[in-house]
Amino acid sequence: MSNPDAVAFVEAVLVDNPSMLGTFMWMRYQRSKPPDINLLNQVIRVTQLAVELGQDSDPSERSQLYFDLGVRLETCSNQTHSLDGFSGAMSAFQAAVELTPDNDPDKPERLHRLGVSHLKYYRRVGRIDDINSAFTAICRAVELTPDGHPDKPARLCNLGSSLLMRFERTGELDDIEQAVSSHRWAVELTPDGHPNKPAQINNLGNSFSKRFARTGELDDIEAAVSSHRRAAELTPDGHPDKPTRLSNLGNSFHVRFERTGELDDIETAVSSHRRAVELTPDGHPNKPVLFNNLGNSLREQFGRTGQLEDIELAVSSHCCAVELTPDGHPDQPARLSNLGLSFRTRFKRTGELDDIEQAVLSHRRAVELTPDGHPDKPTRLSNLGNSFHARFERTGELDDIETAVSSHRRAVELTPDGHPDKPGLFNNLGNSLRKQFGRTRQLEDIEQAVSSHRRAVELTADSQPAKSVFFGNLGCALCVRFKCTGELDDIRQAVASHRRTVELTPDGHPDKPSYLSYLGVSLHTRFEHTGELDDIQQAVSSHRRTVELTPDGHPDKPGYLNKLGGSLQLRGTAIDYTDAIDCYMKATLQTSGSPSIRLRSALHCVRLLSTNPSLGTTDRLLSAHSCIIAVLPEIVWLGYDIQRRYDESSQMGEFINAAVSAAIAANALTLAVEWLEAGRSLIWGQVLSLRTPLDEVDDFDPTLAASLRRVQQDLQSSARLSFAPETFTASDIPGIATNRAADAHRALAIEHDGLLKKVRARPGFEDFLRPRSFDTLSTSFKLLNNPVVFINVDKSRCDALCLYPSGEITSVSLPFLTLDRARELSMLWTGILRDCMVRARGLVDPDGMEGLSLLHHVLECMWTWIVSPILDALDLASLSHGEQLPNIIWCPTGPLTQLPLHAAGVYSEPYGPRVFEFVVSSYTPSLSALLHGKEAATSHQIPPNAMVISQPDTPRLQSPLPGTRAEGRQLQEFLASSNVVTELLEDDQARAAVVRTDIGRYSWVHLACHGSQNQADATKSAFELYDEPLTLSDLMGTVSENAELAFLSACQTAVGHDKAPEEAAHLAAGMLAVGFKGVVATMWSIGDADAPILVEAYYKELIALRSSGALRKGETGAAYALHAATNVLREKVGEAAFVRWAPFVHFGV
Repeated sequence: MSNPDAVAFVEAVLVDNPSMLGTFMWMRYQRSKPPDINLLNQVIRVTQLAVELGQDSDPSERSQLYFDLGVRLETCSNQTHSLDGFSGAMSAFQAAVELTPDNDPDKPERLHRLGVSHLKYYRRVGRIDDINSAFTAICRAVELTPDGHPDKPARLCNLGSSLLMRFERTGELDDIEQAVSSHRWAVELTPDGHPNKPAQINNLGNSFSKRFARTGELDDIEAAVSSHRRAAELTPDGHPDKPTRLSNLGNSFHVRFERTGELDDIETAVSSHRRAVELTPDGHPNKPVLFNNLGNSLREQFGRTGQLEDIELAVSSHCCAVELTPDGHPDQPARLSNLGLSFRTRFKRTGELDDIEQAVLSHRRAVELTPDGHPDKPTRLSNLGNSFHARFERTGELDDIETAVSSHRRAVELTPDGHPDKPGLFNNLGNSLRKQFGRTRQLEDIEQAVSSHRRAVELTADSQPAKSVFFGNLGCALCVRFKCTGELDDIRQAVASHRRTVELTPDGHPDKPSYLSYLGVSLHTRFEHTGELDDIQQAVSSHRRTVELTPDGHPDKPGYLNKLGGSLQLRGTAIDYTDAIDCYMKATLQTSGSPSIRLRSALHCVRLLSTNPSLGTTDRLLSAHSCIIAVLPEIVWLGYDIQRRYDESSQMGEFINAAVSAAIAANALTLAVEWLEAGRSLIWGQVLSLRTPLDEVDDFDPTLAASLRRVQQDLQSSARLSFAPETFTASDIPGIATNRAADAHRALAIEHDGLLKKVRARPGFEDFLRPRSFDTLSTSFKLLNNPVVFINVDKSRCDALCLYPSGEITSVSLPFLTLDRARELSMLWTGILRDCMVRARGLVDPDGMEGLSLLHHVLECMWTWIVSPILDALDLASLSHGEQLPNIIWCPTGPLTQLPLHAAGVYSEPYGPRVFEFVVSSYTPSLSALLHGKEAATSHQIPPNAMVISQPDTPRLQSPLPGTRAEGRQLQEFLASSNVVTELLEDDQARAAVVRTDIGRYSWVHLACHGSQNQADATKSAFELYDEPLTLSDLMGTVSENAELAFLSACQTAVGHDKAPEEAAHLAAGMLAVGFKGVVATMWSIGDADAPILVEAYYKELIALRSSGALRKGETGAAYALHAATNVLREKVGEAAFVRWAPFVHFGV
């Protein structure tokens, strides 16, 4: 009825009969094109009124009203996707069923509609009660439907679907058996040519496929392929279900490929999925499913062909699937897990760190969203474990491999015996246990790894392609165990297992190189034990073939080259050594893969060339050393926690010193200085790089500059906060701790690397934020007024490098100094100070100092072995006392960083030489830090003002410093008399928040208080103020560009990290890093009574120098002022009291 007047007339007539009015309006809605949702809402309101008014009517009428209401609410929900509508429909259908007796012919249909509504609701929210209710209702509907009834097949089909969904949730084998039976019966009852036949065949195929996944019976996957192919063929082009049926066909081919390895199957799967996606319009609710299935098959195809395009498209497809899936959707965990798999697979091919981070995040979220008891929980846990395992292999973080093992253990525990996934889960557990053993060396780990791999092999049929993979991994575990136990049978089995894996893997398979590599390793290992020449010959052949099959740029290539080099070196012919060096060099020059493997290859190359000079040239040796220097930023990576970076830096020190020694021996002095600089203060360099102005980047790409600036700011805070123990929290996954803050920090570091890569791609910015080359540094040498002396200590030789303002470099051999002697001097000196409790200001006993003769000895050795030869070479050891002493800037390395070079001398003789008689000593943590300070001091010269802080009695500390009160007040009085505006903060005036706020207004800062050195994180080293510590990280960003001089009248402010001496991880270097140009600090505790004497003399000389006009541009006068003040204190306390006058040192300008 389309006439508006007629419609209005009918509705007016029926206004008093809402049941008939509702039926009339429903008929109008069904004819509306497009569907009129407003009319449907009116229909629902009228029907609800009819239900309310009909409560006293006959039960059969009421049941019909409830049924009609359910149909209309469900229709509305299908249109609007409203969950409330589905819930209301289920309630209405339930009421209709309850009011309908079993002998009523409408009862089966009402039960069926109730069950289907529960199925739809389950698909939306994933509530297990709904799938149980669906099964119960539909099962009863089938029981009440007589054979021959035209609706029987459809009801059987939905019964099968409910059983299939419940199986997917619970894993109950009986459910999938009944699902197959129900779908098969539905197909048998449906005549050929019936429009529902393709759908029923398709559903039967789905059940066969799921049963195969549970039981592994090959007949089931063959039946699934046959059913899905028939369903797709019977579905005409243009039919709305054609894409889904093509996708199901693709899934069956995919699964069969996983079982049989037939390449045609996976290619057909990809083709089917592509066609399904192409036929589905954007916005269609099935589009995420189709993208997900396409991504799975593309990833599997990549695993067979190795075509990078396949895995790129797989990641893209899975990203689309996840983006199109709303939160809370029951398929969200599965799609996240598949996305994680593709990210991890791409990471294994490209080595891009961001991919493995995304894999971990995706898998973790998938596991968290998967309820306990879900049959896919074990697989998702194992996938999570594999991603942590892969990240461990790249970064070496112990937490990752421990989490991997925990995830795999849980996956195995949750999987019932007989499940076809169990062998793969055992295999994954074994892999991670083997890797964990490599880090922990706990024999139990490798024993359990072997046991897990054996179980994987035993549980896998010979016909399954995975069996060869499991054999190979068993061989790896046996090989590792052999190295621990020496059981010859282990290595024999390992070789046999690897041979079998190689033989069963077809040529062209992307995993063939890794299997050949495993075989090479086991043969190499057996040769080391038995000496059988044939084993090492075959090992070399296997490794050569591995390298040949692996393209450049593949992240595994450095490792393969390294292993080939090792086997060639072990075989040991003259040509083998040459080839081994070639392999090691090629490995170090690869652009992807683990930086630790590339470093290891470079070290192997250096050792071979150093011990066999005839094998290469000096240039080649220096090239190998340069590879070590180049990989430094990746080894001491900004994404690691600060302690990890210090640990890595401490291990790199000896390699850097060896490289510098080689450069000096080759007379490549500019290279030596460049390498010294690249290897010093790496972590401070990272801190400073995050505060680098980006004006030049702004000029050519403001958007890129803004992104980089944001990431730099975020990294400054995240580096301090992300790795503390309290940031590790229990996750929603039992037994697995998580640190989302650390994950976020790594993600920021990866983003930072990516942004730097974009900046460096622009011409002229290739070295942006990289260590400065000598040529770049040399542009600032003109600012130097004095020589800078680097002292390199290596086991092969010890030398000084003297850098002059002209850019000239001279080397000074130190023949009496050795690495062992340097270490002995450092241990003696620091040991005496430690024994005498020279740790905090005021704790040193000015009268009781044992070990004085040993201190004499150390200072005399320093003079004889180090300082005297350098001063002689500089022609500075013969100046008359009437001339102004030159300033020399020391930059020692290794154990020498703990020694007071500025106090070296022969004190056993009354008139013996003392270094302070010939030069004024300063120090710098690095050449870059010095030049940065020089540049800033030259461009910012303003009249000084000062902040003076004194803490006579810090409440939370036990040792008071009464001398600091007089020190602070005398200094304020003197500076004020010298027209220097001064603010004095003492006791509770010196609160951390006040200092943080005000310090940026002053160019000079004097801190008379306790200081604390944080060996784990130099940015947390602090000055102990009244209420809380003031850390270096607090000062970052608060110190202004006008900051000039800092005087740290506190303890241990120039004491570095004893295990990472090149890092200059002390407060003095930190104050340079936050913006001060020059810093006076202490190498050990100072006497509380001594500090005021030296401070007064220092500032008097400083003011006098600055007033005299004698200072040159870029000088602060601090070095000469401290030298004079130290003379005053030395005369006061006596030259023999080294511990009282020698701790004061000057850093910077």
